[in-house]
Parts: sequence; C-alpha cells; structure tokens
Amino acid sequence: MKSRIVILLSLLLISVIAADTASAQLNKGTKSVGIKTGYVTLNKTATAGIELQYAFSRHFVLAPGIDMIFRNENLDGMMFNLDYHGPWQLDKDGRWYFYHILGANYASWSSHLKNVSDPGSDDKNDDVTQRTNRFGLDFGAGVEYYVRPTLKLSLQGKFNWLKGYNTGLFNLGISYVF
Repeated sequence: MKSRIVILLSLLLISVIAADTASAQLNKGTKSVGIKTGYVTLNKTATAGIELQYAFSRHFVLAPGIDMIFRNENLDGMMFNLDYHGPWQLDKDGRWYFYHILGANYASWSSHLKNVSDPGSDDKNDDVTQRTNRFGLDFGAGVEYYVRPTLKLSLQGKFNWLKGYNTGLFNLGISYVF
C-alpha cells in the first residue's frame, strides 16, 4: 500500500512539473542526493534509504547508499552499498538514462526469535536477536528521468549476492541534482 502511494505521488510530481523543458545533462562533477523506497524479496517487506551520487565522467557514477530493511518474518536488516552506475543517455535531450549497477555490499541482518529458555516467564517482549554480518556483491540495472535539471526520479532493481542472504531489491527514488 505504501509503495502505491509513493508511486502515485511521484507520477503526480512528474505531471505537475513536466512542462519544464530545460535540458538535463549528466556531466563530470554532477552530484545528487536522494531518498528511495522499495521492496526486498528475502523477507518480503519494504525498504527505505538514502543515496549519494558523484559522476566522475558521463559513464562512471559512484553511488554509495544505505538501505534500512523493515522487519517481517522475524527478519530485518541494514545494507551499506558502494555501487558503480554506468549510465547511457536514451534521448537527445538528456532526460532519460539507463544504467547498469555493479558494486560491493555490507549487510547486517537481524533474526528475532522468541526466548524459550525460561518457560515460566510471562514476558511477552522477551526477544532474542541474532545478528549476521556479511560482505557481498551487487548487480542490477535502473532508469533515471530528469524532471528538471535539479530533480530526477529513478527506478532500479538489483540483486545482492550474500552468503545465505541473497535478495532482490526494487527501489523508486527521487533525488536533488547539483
């Protein structure tokens, strides 16, 4: 439900400011900061995060980010990503870009289990948490649309390859470009 609201608000934002026809070009030194939300396949829940981007050239963008994965099925987590985006311009105005993703990932997953060591306890909040930390790899693809030269929307899908915690992430984001 929340993701539908985010998509609806994003489409509304596009329709309100799509009349701006200024060209947006991805050039060396272009920076952006944004927020994103989406879906994680491992525990079938929502995610939220932030992402920074710096363009070293037209085809090399470094994108560090943090994703918080909300609890579902007694599992939640935090991911730290250092990704490379390889953007390719799709139109002559420089408003649409397709990019591939390759990167490194550090994830901390928390499993929440009910403490059964004290059967006489009436504490309903007696929770035992087990953390698992892993390094992994990211790969995927995405598309960006520059609504204005200083505002872009993005949609991406990527796979996090982590021992025992492989997962797919699908994100919708909005970023301020400067």
